[in-house]
Amino acid sequence: MNRTAPIIPATIFLCVAIVLGGSSRGGVYANAAIQFAAALGIALAIVSRHNYPGGTQKGLLLLLCGAVGLAVFQLVPLPPVLWSALPARDIVTQGMALAGVENGWRQISLTPEGTIGAALSMLPVIAAALIGMRAPRVGLIALFIMLILLLILSVSVGLAQRMTGIESPFYLYEISNRGEATGLFANSNHLATLCVLSIPAATALFVAQRGSTKPNASWLVLISIVLVALFGIWIANSLAGIGLSLIGLASIFLIARLRRGNSKVRMGVIGAIGVSVLAIGVIATVLIWGHVSSGQFAAGSEMGRPQLWSRTIKAIGTFMPFGSGVGGFRAVFPQFEDAQTVTRVYANHAHNDILELIMTGGVPAVILMLGFAAWWLRTTIVIWRAATRDAFSEAATVITGIIILHEFVDYPLRTAAIAVIFGLCCGVMARPRRIVEPEEAPERASRHLAA
Repeated sequence: MNRTAPIIPATIFLCVAIVLGGSSRGGVYANAAIQFAAALGIALAIVSRHNYPGGTQKGLLLLLCGAVGLAVFQLVPLPPVLWSALPARDIVTQGMALAGVENGWRQISLTPEGTIGAALSMLPVIAAALIGMRAPRVGLIALFIMLILLLILSVSVGLAQRMTGIESPFYLYEISNRGEATGLFANSNHLATLCVLSIPAATALFVAQRGSTKPNASWLVLISIVLVALFGIWIANSLAGIGLSLIGLASIFLIARLRRGNSKVRMGVIGAIGVSVLAIGVIATVLIWGHVSSGQFAAGSEMGRPQLWSRTIKAIGTFMPFGSGVGGFRAVFPQFEDAQTVTRVYANHAHNDILELIMTGGVPAVILMLGFAAWWLRTTIVIWRAATRDAFSEAATVITGIIILHEFVDYPLRTAAIAVIFGLCCGVMARPRRIVEPEEAPERASRHLAA
């Protein structure tokens, strides 16, 4: 079979995941469709004859399967004696006694249905990682082009949302950040995440076609995509997006090797990026003032991040060492809120996915996160120190790094769209070095032809 044959279904899968997977809870049927498609893809990958020769691929797959295994572990029924001995189960036991319900065998997770959902949400990530591992260079080009096209679509939808107001028909989810640009997402911060990720992705595409088109035209396309991304961050009103965009802009210098090539073009790009950074500084000042004024980061605000984080840390101590059950934050967290100040506004997540995972997953989740951090750091160092430079692998390290940083103040990986991009880029990072093609081969070939 032609090696490039799976490119079309893989690209369609990425497109569907981003278009339909923009909400962690709002698109139940859409997320189910994405998970079903991912399960089919994983099944085909298992039955196909394909070997993963390196430890990098095996390490990533083990970590991803370990995340599913954590959910399965929390679903194992325990006898009443053992279950009652777990931390923070006494309240449930007392409630069952008052209701006259017999204390039978129960799972570690306090929210089994949420834990099952968390396990299923890993299927698209695993499928995307397999795509990233196997995709040839032409496949990565197709996937990254699709990512850029979806960026343009999402920003266009976000602009329409801002122009038509809070009751805009262009919002795709009933529960959304109405009044802000959310694009194909329910959360404006996640639109900003997609915008930032598109900057290193566009830079990788620029490097991939180097030597096959005119340099000035290529730079013009790259700068245009960057401006679209920055515009999307601006209309999303995302403070996190503003900060992360600086990393995205810096990655252009690293991935595109601006120390080489036409000096006039290089200085022009540096100047354009410099102006962009200044503009970002002005916008950031305005946004910071707006967010501080709204109380989003105020320590005394009931739904402010400092308050959410402090209560999540308290919950971590309560549920250690096995956690409350992954996927069940919303059902468990209210018991740690102040009953005197609670309002109709509720916390669906901790807005710090690291803390939330520790609270719901306990010590096993900490071990998995430390294992992934070690894998990511080691793989990133190998990629950037490799004798054969690969722009797609380098861009993948930047994209995954940006998402990881955003996890400390939000929950982008709770959406299937961002999770699939993350899985895809992890797979690209884990690709065997033998299939990494020299990125400047076309340019060298043209020089030999000219000679």
